[in-house]
Amino acid sequence: MNIRTGSTLGLLALVLSLNGRAADIPGSKDPAGVKRYTGSEIIGYHAGKFDEFLLPLGPPTQLAPPAYAKSLKTEGLISRYTYLAPAGRSPAELFRNYQLEFQRLGLTPLYEKGAGQRGWFGPTLNQAADEDQVGQILAYNENQERVLVAKSKGAKPIYYYIFVTSYKDGVIPERLQHSVAKESALAELIVIAPQAMEENMTLLNAADMSKALADSGKVALYGINFDTDKDTLRPDSEPTLKEIGKLMADDPRLKIHVVGHTDNQGKPDYNLDLSRRRAATVTRELTSKYAIAANRMDAFGCGPYAPAASNDSEEDRAKNRRVELVKW
Repeated sequence: MNIRTGSTLGLLALVLSLNGRAADIPGSKDPAGVKRYTGSEIIGYHAGKFDEFLLPLGPPTQLAPPAYAKSLKTEGLISRYTYLAPAGRSPAELFRNYQLEFQRLGLTPLYEKGAGQRGWFGPTLNQAADEDQVGQILAYNENQERVLVAKSKGAKPIYYYIFVTSYKDGVIPERLQHSVAKESALAELIVIAPQAMEENMTLLNAADMSKALADSGKVALYGINFDTDKDTLRPDSEPTLKEIGKLMADDPRLKIHVVGHTDNQGKPDYNLDLSRRRAATVTRELTSKYAIAANRMDAFGCGPYAPAASNDSEEDRAKNRRVELVKW
């Protein structure tokens, strides 16, 4: 295992940049803090779902289900980002830049497979439903596969897995047939982050909410959850919504602003709109399911513009993804 240092670091690290983006798959965004190869486009994206992931620390011994000579069982928020590099770029160049990017982030390397080494990884994230249909274009090219696994420092590290290859065979999705060609370089980045939001989330009852509103005029709620990049409420939001309903029923004169907040990942305008739609969803749910009069609430969204913490870590970003009740 070797992530080399030296004079090439400054030169090659310049290739990775947040600029020069192409036509990304709708709703996708780069992982926090990790730069993409200049000119690459996101062609596959799955983000923010809590699950288990078997992290390879050695060569594969079987593909389905995945097994390795050495591995680490992890769990957390698993995100996957599949990138298509610009035409003419090689897997070697793409992989070298990700080596340098991992080094820039101060990650600790855990495993590396170079080109030509035996062991066929194929598409690593085994999806029952390959929604973005990129699984096949990542497979069938063992000789060009390169793998690097690393983790961040700290008691609760974030794990990073980068898989680089080039297209050799397999069905190309119709939406990519004009951009993916033989030898097109591809990178699949998988990030396994601690479930910080769940750990920070505590259920506030109606009495707690009432006290916070009396003391400071607002209360931050972390028990109202939505599907990733959507304004659809998740079922685990019901206990918190029920307590809001009780809060409003116990004090018939109370009026509130329901305010949505996001972290700073993604475009600000997109997050602003998302936070507004989520706040509106909450007010509709309180009206339809808990019989709270619509004229006692309004909905507003701040997006990333009123953070409760910095956005420098996943733990802090989780604090920013919240719904606040503000006394009207």
